[in-house]
Amino acid sequence: MPLCKLCKLDRELRESHFLPAAIYAQLRENSQQNPNPVSMTSRVSLTTSRQITGRVLCAECEERFSRLGETWVLANMARPEGFTIQEALVAAKPIAANENFAYYSSAAVAAINMDALVYFAMSMFWRASAQTWRNVSGFMEGIDLGPFEEAIRRFLLGDKFPADTVILVSVWPTRDVLPAAYTPRRGRAPGYHCFNFLIPGLEFKLLTGRQIPEDLRAMCSHASPDRLIFSAMSVVSDTMESFTKLASTSRVSKNLQEVAKR
Repeated sequence: MPLCKLCKLDRELRESHFLPAAIYAQLRENSQQNPNPVSMTSRVSLTTSRQITGRVLCAECEERFSRLGETWVLANMARPEGFTIQEALVAAKPIAANENFAYYSSAAVAAINMDALVYFAMSMFWRASAQTWRNVSGFMEGIDLGPFEEAIRRFLLGDKFPADTVILVSVWPTRDVLPAAYTPRRGRAPGYHCFNFLIPGLEFKLLTGRQIPEDLRAMCSHASPDRLIFSAMSVVSDTMESFTKLASTSRVSKNLQEVAKR
């Protein structure tokens, strides 16, 4: 029997989701004849009900991910009925702000569970590195966390937060939230490593390496005294850049062409 990749114990494995199933549900357009979300890879764009899954975790570790992160985050991300996290920030006073950027003390906002946000984010980055997943185009490229993969795995099991690691949690800055998500991918950073991913209304960035600048270390959503949370127009530009890059090589399938004609 294969080992669970998180606890490393010989247990029966569940069919684990990469992106949680609740996110796919939020991306469906039920008013359309074909309500399935659009899946875009570097090779093809199509509407599909297929979700990214694999036998990765045992039942106990699946429950751990749900209890410590997913349940709260997925209930409070941007949804048609509201966006609890954004609403809490609108009602709060930022530590500093300008027209493009603001940051807040999540420690001072009772409605924000930063422990759940950080745990969920770290679990997603770890999943992207620890497992080779398959999407509609075949095997995904994923990310490589190198030695930080093991340190993050131990954190997810209750160990201390990894050294030389920064997590940044950002909220979509406008009321009209793009109903979109993308899985962890590598970004650009000078002298250290940067990764990010998006779920509706929330962007998460992970920085790793000894050369992370001190000003970025001080902004860590986990380690900073105020447990900072951000609202930034860069979330919009990051998202547009990611999808523009995919669209430049992605072939539009016939079923998506048919949806576009309606």
